[in-house]
Amino acid sequence: MSVLLPVGLGLAVSLVHFFGEELDEYTSRYNLFFVAFSAGFTLAYFFTVLLPETISQSLLGINNLPVLAGISLFYLLEEALYEKEGNLGKIKYEFKEIHSIFISLYHLTIGMIFYLLSKTSNEQLTLFFLPVLIHTAVNSISTKEMHEKMIKNTYIKMAVSSSTLIGVILAAVVQPSQQILYTLLGILGGSFLYIVIHDALNPHRERPIGFITGLTTFLTIIYTLL
Repeated sequence: MSVLLPVGLGLAVSLVHFFGEELDEYTSRYNLFFVAFSAGFTLAYFFTVLLPETISQSLLGINNLPVLAGISLFYLLEEALYEKEGNLGKIKYEFKEIHSIFISLYHLTIGMIFYLLSKTSNEQLTLFFLPVLIHTAVNSISTKEMHEKMIKNTYIKMAVSSSTLIGVILAAVVQPSQQILYTLLGILGGSFLYIVIHDALNPHRERPIGFITGLTTFLTIIYTLL
């Protein structure tokens, strides 16, 4: 199967990633709605597509161990920062430094999954791509949440933003196994779930409408594609 499709999707995410601040200026008025939409869309993807896919692929004989690892990774990272420093301002500053590094690794992994899914099913690739794109635009896995000194450096910003595209190319060269695919999917699925609960599922004005809209939009898409 041609590598052009995952490369195109990786490039699309990279562009959204790079221009995250500019997009935020245009969408900030409706940010609460978009965050809630992202939550509903992603949860629908997690429970109807990703979880059934990963549950059939156990790691060390334990079902959904990678999903648990993804949730635990984010929780332990934040918990470690709170234990280290009690000042909220310093916690936020330190977390942004770590977060800036983690963003690159996160999107590098997403790029690898784009390539691996393109070898199995274009429908699965599309269903994975959509919540990733939405998360990149409106949630905490984006350049607008990076450390401000890194954002101002164009070269660093370009390098981080292109990590999704680099991940596609890396996977095409390395050719990782299907077992690795499902392990990475599970870890990212767990991280998606943590981010959604942590960032979006906090009752607020307009959020229920956005959540329901995101949920029904994904269910409509999956009904159409599958």
